[in-house]
Amino acid sequence: MVGEYRIERRIGAGGMGVVYLAMSPSGRRVALKVIRGELADDADYRARFRQEIEAARQVSGAFTAPVLGADADADPPWMATQYFDAPTLSERVRKNGAFGEDVVWRLGAGLAEALRDIHRAGLVHRDLKPSNVLLTEDGPRVIDFGIARVLSAERLTRTGRILGTVSFMAPEQLSTPREVGAAADVFALGGVLTYAATGRGPFDGDTAAPPIAVAMKIAQDNPDLAGVPAALRPVIEKCLRKDATGRPSTAELLALLQEKGVETAKPEKPEKMAVPEGFANGPRRRPRTRTYLLAAAAAIAATVVVPVMQWRDAGGPRGDASPSAKPSSTQAARAVEPAAALRPKGWALWEKKPTTKAGRRGEGLEDLPSCAGTGNVLVCTEVDVVAERVDVSSGRVIWSKRYTGPSLQAGSVVGFTGKTVLVNDNRIDGTGKEQLKAFDVNTGDLLWSSRVSGPSFSMQRATVTMAHLDGHATRIDRRDARTGRLVASRTFPAGANYQVFGSESGALYLLKYGQEGFITSVADLDAATLRTRKVLASFDEDPGMPLTADNSSVSLLLDGHSVTRVTRADGNTERILLRGALEGTARAQGNTLYLSRANGTLASYNLRTGRRNWTVETESESPARPVLAGGRLYSLASDGRITCLDAATGQTVWRSAARRDPNTSAVRFQTRHPEPVVLHDVVYAGSTTGSIFAVAPPSK
Repeated sequence: MVGEYRIERRIGAGGMGVVYLAMSPSGRRVALKVIRGELADDADYRARFRQEIEAARQVSGAFTAPVLGADADADPPWMATQYFDAPTLSERVRKNGAFGEDVVWRLGAGLAEALRDIHRAGLVHRDLKPSNVLLTEDGPRVIDFGIARVLSAERLTRTGRILGTVSFMAPEQLSTPREVGAAADVFALGGVLTYAATGRGPFDGDTAAPPIAVAMKIAQDNPDLAGVPAALRPVIEKCLRKDATGRPSTAELLALLQEKGVETAKPEKPEKMAVPEGFANGPRRRPRTRTYLLAAAAAIAATVVVPVMQWRDAGGPRGDASPSAKPSSTQAARAVEPAAALRPKGWALWEKKPTTKAGRRGEGLEDLPSCAGTGNVLVCTEVDVVAERVDVSSGRVIWSKRYTGPSLQAGSVVGFTGKTVLVNDNRIDGTGKEQLKAFDVNTGDLLWSSRVSGPSFSMQRATVTMAHLDGHATRIDRRDARTGRLVASRTFPAGANYQVFGSESGALYLLKYGQEGFITSVADLDAATLRTRKVLASFDEDPGMPLTADNSSVSLLLDGHSVTRVTRADGNTERILLRGALEGTARAQGNTLYLSRANGTLASYNLRTGRRNWTVETESESPARPVLAGGRLYSLASDGRITCLDAATGQTVWRSAARRDPNTSAVRFQTRHPEPVVLHDVVYAGSTTGSIFAVAPPSK
């Protein structure tokens, strides 16, 4: 055991530490990096590891796998991050050879965007190389921030010590390592693209040559670009300029790569494109782990997701949906808000300023206000506020319940029933558990509270059913939502985890998670007694995570690639493959599935056939799960921008202006992005400024 994680096996090693596949107490698989024993007592290395943790957290957001836990002062120091299944660029080239030109253009654009986001977070990676680029199914990911440096911080590099991999170092890393800036990462990118296009680095010499010989070539010689495609060569040459001031910025490089990539691609023959093996050429057929994890092997500590790489859609739309149902990504919005302001200059009806001063707010997504609503009732949570009801027409606070002590994160509204609102208080109390609280929506009076451990709730017919840990066992309680009275309770033995999932109409399903970390069975649960009527289906491979349920069936979504539907009456199991699917957050309504990708791409699929109805790029980063209301789809991005689309066609109806704290980087946002609320065509949302706002286009 390291921290709370149980080690399963070693999956990689680096200069500072060893990476293990490990399991969290809840069965979640993680990549666990542990600093090497011989370095743990070295104050400099421990400080560097602490810096790595901080760097990973700074870029752990919109396009990154989050840091799940870390302790730089432990013995040994460790850090847990999300676990990925993907080869590195170096592994893929060694196995299959150099990439085709089209793929290199897209790879370059993806990596340029990754570096842009790293630099926006105030960091320099300093060790970009082929073995630090993962080729995941939704694009390349830059990994390992072991020697990353904060641009404005004091250098940890000792005099005379050079950090990085010599073959891909910039000249200034060799001559003045204490003065290395963002341009060094651009130089390394030029080397990585050369490697991808030719199978070797631009300054590679004899394999037996010592590092000093390679360093001399970097400092004095021109790069060897033989074999680099002619159109790509000028771009790489700009990256590999000796003078750091002459290299393009990541923003300039991204624009150039995207522009030239479009010119070079051959859209009339997308099926001929040389996409390397493993770059999502169809649904994955290997066994899966729990779906909400991006499972598998990473010898890394932090990861930057690059949304611009859309291998699955490379070359244009596939022929599995009619062209008329697929709007172009270049379609202009019918209405665009000119400025993020109150009317008449903007579309905001009101803005409620944060209750807590900025200095007391948290450091990322967990401090964003979160709201939910029904009818004319809007209830929100924010830092230091358990719950508050906000008047939908003015933003005036009707009642507010504050924490008795400080809090650095906001809770979440579970749901409404009658005159009751249930709120999950995310603060951990002295027992190590959270609290579920019920408030009267009119008065704000606390009706009851109950300790819980985890966010598994199902609200049905004026009751709430919750599953939480009781020691090593799982206990499921069903309570009256108004009074908190315990209606039924059941305890399951240790050895597996359980979750309840149901429909508002009354059907309740019991999902069992095995030691493998995925759902191993689905059972029909009697809502009144919590007894199992019958096991409907059992699984040897991951069927996915719960998506939607009604009185006739329950559906599970597997990484955006397939839907498994289990029929309640007879347990019949059907797997529907999603054609050309995206991986991201999902929402289902009726027979339609809506998927939202981290780069803002939205898509609609038929849940019965798996056929894609439409796809559109909103150009908004890290959107929350889309919200459906009145036949429209609303997507809230990390910068507070709201895009409204016609749910049937994907046609953009309107787009609001960005509303965000200019000092907050979008790359800090993780998967827990509070969704917007739509009541009577008005959208209510929280922003990184800590404010809650109401916005809607003026009626014509």
